[in-house]
Amino acid sequence: RDVYSAYFEWLLPFSSSFDITLAGRYDSYSDYGNDFSPKIAARWQPLDNLTLRASYGQGFRAPGLDILTQADSFSADPVVDRQTCLAAGLNEFCLNSRGRQVQQQVDTYYIANPNLKSEQSTQWSAGIVYDPVDWLDLSLDYYNIEIENSITVLGAQAVINRELAPETYGPVPDGLGVVRNATNGRVLEVTAGYRNIGTLETDGLDFRANTDFDLGNAGRLRNKLTVSYINKYDVISGNYTTEYAGEHGYPDLRANLSNEWTFGDFGVNWGINYIGDQSTAATVVGGVTIAPALQVGGYATNDLQFTWNAPWNAKIALGATNIGDRYPELVPFDGRPWNFYLYDAYGRTVYFRYTQTF
Repeated sequence: RDVYSAYFEWLLPFSSSFDITLAGRYDSYSDYGNDFSPKIAARWQPLDNLTLRASYGQGFRAPGLDILTQADSFSADPVVDRQTCLAAGLNEFCLNSRGRQVQQQVDTYYIANPNLKSEQSTQWSAGIVYDPVDWLDLSLDYYNIEIENSITVLGAQAVINRELAPETYGPVPDGLGVVRNATNGRVLEVTAGYRNIGTLETDGLDFRANTDFDLGNAGRLRNKLTVSYINKYDVISGNYTTEYAGEHGYPDLRANLSNEWTFGDFGVNWGINYIGDQSTAATVVGGVTIAPALQVGGYATNDLQFTWNAPWNAKIALGATNIGDRYPELVPFDGRPWNFYLYDAYGRTVYFRYTQTF
């Protein structure tokens, strides 16, 4: 693959308080084709402590060489499938005698897709930055993104879900499918891979608040709060729309609060990390529940750190992440006992760090 690119950026300062930026990028791929991505952004500062900003742009993502040309590969993917679980002696919810959900491994073959198209995106955003007083600055941004021809890997579970509930998840794409035992209906084999799955539409809000308090003889206190809220995260495939925001594995709220107190060469930092709750309703096909409802509560961890700036240009830090030793709920996700993409199972982790500046 040979790739050639050219880009430009042009700042138009109409005044000291208002400017517009024009930008564009052209890319040429020897095996795929050409794409052009334009962007326009504007900034207006009507007051010294108030800034308004907005942008509009288009983009693309070419399919990777690996998914265009890969050889067929084998995987034993874990799935939750009613007929497969019943054939294995479990109940229809894949629960064992102790009431825990057990996933079954099925033969899965991932195939290449040389016909993938590039993703085409359109985004716009608008925001405000406001500093009402010396010790406080605030910002709020809204974003709206649409991605057409979204490149998505459909694993064994996704293909099975589409086979069982096309009215919920959309139809099984051509070339992919499920082979079942004619007698008991258990899954024998799944063909999975990458496809352009319709259009992805998402929008949300990003909020930031920073404070800086001079406490005089008592030191200095700084606080940083960031909150991200996903209002919508929908995948549209033909006449089918799948809503992911707030579903199991897709929290619609994330937040982080950092509190730092410094006194001379000493400092204390206390951080709070929060991941919102998630829930998925049971999947019912023809009056039969093929997947149970799932609920994961909100998850918060606390980090603590003590620092000392030594007189020989060194910084010594002693701290711990997840000081409360919290573990995620054991709700299976993607073949594992919990969502490894959102949570870890390290528990409390104590560390010592020495930094020397020369």
